[in-house]
Amino acid sequence: MSNTTLRPAVAGPLEPTVGRHPLDVVCLYSDDCKTLMSKGHHDPAAFLAAVEAWNGGPLEGRWGKVRHGWHRTVPDSTGEYRCLMHPAKPHARGAYPTTCIVDDADYDIYP
Repeated sequence: MSNTTLRPAVAGPLEPTVGRHPLDVVCLYSDDCKTLMSKGHHDPAAFLAAVEAWNGGPLEGRWGKVRHGWHRTVPDSTGEYRCLMHPAKPHARGAYPTTCIVDDADYDIYP
């Protein structure tokens, strides 16, 4: 055996890299629910500040807490909406990280 030092094939975390997304608040809505979200996992305080700037002031009503998640966007085959956003597994094909808040505080009782 030679005197070469063995090094790991991969240095650092073995998790796929996640692209960086700017903090850009968008409103997703249906007849039942409104969600304010941005692509990327952002600091909750910075996200709330951006939401208040988007809203022109503090949110009113029964808004839930800021959550980090993973979603994917798919075309809406019904034509009712331009596209639909569905929950996704982290790092799955087409999935992207999100930061969001929902206009229903009862949403927070679910994990």
